[in-house]
Amino acid sequence: MKVLILDADDRFAEQARRYFESHAHLVVRAFSAAEALKTAQSWRPDLAVVDADQASETLLRGVQALPDRPAILMTGWPENVGHVWRAWQSGGDELLMKPLLHAAEIQLAVATALENAVTGTRGETVAA
Repeated sequence: MKVLILDADDRFAEQARRYFESHAHLVVRAFSAAEALKTAQSWRPDLAVVDADQASETLLRGVQALPDRPAILMTGWPENVGHVWRAWQSGGDELLMKPLLHAAEIQLAVATALENAVTGTRGETVAA
């Protein structure tokens, strides 16, 4: 899986990078929304891990417009929950709150984000 990380929190970004690379995924880190969008357009990641504070509407729309758009995993701190929630509503497929205590939190959030991106349901029950 190809993973794009846009998060100004170096500690989290490094933790996420180590997790993904230890599971044989390719990782690219962007340092701005503009760089993330340009990278997403040329590299076509399967997953974008985006800090809610950097999740502009332009970035989210641009990523969502890609063919086979990547799942979008929003990250945020609990004290910024209002901003994080608004960013997630603008286009996230799953929400991961920092700080992370266990790598399993990333694994579960990624699985949910990928599922939600494919089904477009964000956890809603899909009628058969």
